Amino acid sequence: MDSITGNKFELPRLQLSYAGHYLFVDNFTRTMHCHRGGELVLFRRGACRTRFESGEDLSCTASQVLVTPPGLPHLQYDNTTDCETYYLVLEGAFEPQEFSLRMISPGDDTIVPEWFRQIFELCEQHESESASVLLSLLWRRLLEIENRSEERRSFHPALLKAVDWIRHHYREDLSVCGIAESCAVSVSLLNLLFRRQFGVGPRRYLLSLRMREARRLLLDNRYRIGEVAELTGFQSANYFSRSFKSYHGVTPEEYRNGPPEFADQVVFLE
Repeated sequence: MDSITGNKFELPRLQLSYAGHYLFVDNFTRTMHCHRGGELVLFRRGACRTRFESGEDLSCTASQVLVTPPGLPHLQYDNTTDCETYYLVLEGAFEPQEFSLRMISPGDDTIVPEWFRQIFELCEQHESESASVLLSLLWRRLLEIENRSEERRSFHPALLKAVDWIRHHYREDLSVCGIAESCAVSVSLLNLLFRRQFGVGPRRYLLSLRMREARRLLLDNRYRIGEVAELTGFQSANYFSRSFKSYHGVTPEEYRNGPPEFADQVVFLE
């Protein structure tokens, strides 16, 4: 089978050649090396530098992913003593420009490092087919993260600041006026920027983020409804339940008991 096809995406099948896990040993100078396939290196902790025969010399820090094209000689050096990396060497159906030399920054995405670790473990267990499927998903996720980063570069500076502010403070008692003040713009301009970019105002954007987090927490029975409310920025469990039902058409309890049935029931209110 050459691809995994879903409703929206066609997933290229990449073949994992091998995977490795590096922990700092020493900083002895080593010779340059290259791989027949492309290489993805996740810098899990610490930092180092990577020099390439083509002349580039990149500073690599934690949470970044280095993409190295097939056949390009390179050398990792100046490792910090806490340097830890996972590396994957792969072959498959990708365009040369798609696998150009560059860094991708997943930020605080928790799935990317976990998939790197799982692919390495699958390789260690000689489960190459499963490792290659997960590798294809990882590569697609990295490209999606990269595309979102490119889109963010086109955001108005105030909108970018507002989105980041909401993302980091959504658990707090936020107001549109407060968000606008944090970005040093008027409420009217903030509303305009959100509607142009997302089709909804900042209040609706904040609510959708809170509801997405609430759905995730409701799937974990360790959290009581009141705790979910508190963790998603609602002043009380009752207010959270009313808002959740207005948004999804069902109560949090009903959603928790049957998420597949209710997951797509969303009432769009501004």
